[in-house]
Amino acid sequence: MKKINETQRKIIHLLNDFGIDRISMAGIMGTLEQENLNENSFLNFIESKTSLTIEDCTDQIWRMRGC
Repeated sequence: MKKINETQRKIIHLLNDFGIDRISMAGIMGTLEQENLNENSFLNFIESKTSLTIEDCTDQIWRMRGC
């Protein structure tokens, strides 16, 4: 099993705090890793939010992909 790093741990903690379900969380984390997207950039994005939905996360991932 792969260890998670501190950035990933913070992302998971914040997503949990915002009420994002575990299946969506796994999808977000898997996409960040598989697409080799900058986890720190995603962390900065969610840290700046006062509320967060899975749609917000999906939109951000699309932006990070350059789409």
